[in-house]
Amino acid sequence: MNTHHFFNVLEGFDFTLLNNPEFQEDSVREEIILPIIKGLGYSSGKPNQIVRSRKLLHPFVSIGSQKKNIYIIPDYLFEVNDKPAWILDAKAPTEDILKSHHVEQAYSYAIHSEVRVNFFALCNGKEFVLYSVDKAKPILHFPLQSIPTYWESLQKFLSPQNIFSNNHFKLAKDLGLHLKRLGFDTFESLFFPEVPIIDIGQLDPDMFSFSAGINENGNRYVVTFDFNNDVLLQLKGKIPDEAIKKLSVRNPEYRQVVRFGDKAFFIGVDCKVGTQLEENEDEIFLPMVINRIIN
Repeated sequence: MNTHHFFNVLEGFDFTLLNNPEFQEDSVREEIILPIIKGLGYSSGKPNQIVRSRKLLHPFVSIGSQKKNIYIIPDYLFEVNDKPAWILDAKAPTEDILKSHHVEQAYSYAIHSEVRVNFFALCNGKEFVLYSVDKAKPILHFPLQSIPTYWESLQKFLSPQNIFSNNHFKLAKDLGLHLKRLGFDTFESLFFPEVPIIDIGQLDPDMFSFSAGINENGNRYVVTFDFNNDVLLQLKGKIPDEAIKKLSVRNPEYRQVVRFGDKAFFIGVDCKVGTQLEENEDEIFLPMVINRIIN
């Protein structure tokens, strides 16, 4: 009988050491992360280079007039042929690497204009989690004792040969998820000028929605704006009166939709990040909620 032996890049490591209070972040880097990144094919020299703790010239991200500081610099930035490829931040075994400010900070660094990578990862010695900047949930999350099982998947995404592969999933970046990851969901007012409207759909009798493409800090995002009837009335004079009249009709059998063909109407909106994740066949997205129309 043939038996399949999984490659174990951490073979010989004693995972009971993680329970020792003296086994901290520096030990995670030396004993666990270093074998992993060398096993993936990275080293201190080019072309597949490990760059440690590269600081940013401008350590913040801005959305409109609001600014968020980046105060955590990830331990590792990986470059392939001098091009930033992905980042990894080490944490102590007691640190949360899922729902925490560490994820927000790593994401902020990953999408920064001086970095711009598609993948960011966190490791606390007990778990490894890999995120894509385009997805809300982790694309890999596993206990490190199971790394032999997940090694092939790690290589698929993170090896120098695959990191820039065009075969990775392609999804439009959702602005709502992007802002939530940056921590902008705490702001009650975000201003976006010149938002294009090409159609509006009625979600419920008193709730409406439209989607648009927005360029923010050199990146293009898809954003969904939800708004109520009070905001609909604020669109008077900014979109055709017939559109407002049609959307004001309440019919229990179907929802109203207006489309403006090739013409787009541009408005300024004061909005906030919503709280309700939505899902369709292709993606998960987080709508913005319009507070008021600006112009």
